[in-house]
Amino acid sequence: MNDQADIQERQEEAGFWQRYWFAVLAAVMIVAIAGVVGYQYWQSKQIPVMKPINDFTLEHLDGSPFHFQDTAGKVRLVTFIYTQCPDVCPQTSKNMEYLQEKLKQENLFGDKVVFLSVTFDPEHDTPEVLRNYAEKFSYDPTGWIFLRGEEQTVFDVAKQFGVGIMKQPDGLYVHTMRTFLIDGEGNMRRAYGMADEMDIDKIMADMEQLAD
Repeated sequence: MNDQADIQERQEEAGFWQRYWFAVLAAVMIVAIAGVVGYQYWQSKQIPVMKPINDFTLEHLDGSPFHFQDTAGKVRLVTFIYTQCPDVCPQTSKNMEYLQEKLKQENLFGDKVVFLSVTFDPEHDTPEVLRNYAEKFSYDPTGWIFLRGEEQTVFDVAKQFGVGIMKQPDGLYVHTMRTFLIDGEGNMRRAYGMADEMDIDKIMADMEQLAD
């Protein structure tokens, strides 16, 4: 009796696998694929570290020293500009004005995210000139910091970001058109375009992610 029961049980078990092996295999494959897709989605949302940015010192509009490390722990959006720029720089600053308001709506501006706009034309861009430029874009100094310094000092800082700057005979500049996203630990995470090449929604999403 016991032998017959065992045989019947094994036959029923074999029959189960014969009938449902495909369904079980399909379920296993679905779980495996879901895991791969989930990992790929998670990986796609990660913002890679491009390079570390070393500390540097420039000047606030009032002449007091600014140290990059003063903003450690905050996400930083960094641009290199000059006030005589006819197009790219003012368009970029206008985009940042929009981002400033968006960040304020989410209570991120100033506390978790700051903007750094650095002029590389200190001869023309005196503190007064630079302040007047900033005011055109309704800058809030609690989170949008305009900076200047000796020309060579600024060029050295720009070089660290990978920005090339060349002054033309007419007084205008040719420069690398990039906007940089730096995380709270001082790592460059993104290099965006400037002006029309700025993907505002993408920049906003990246800042939110790093500020979280």
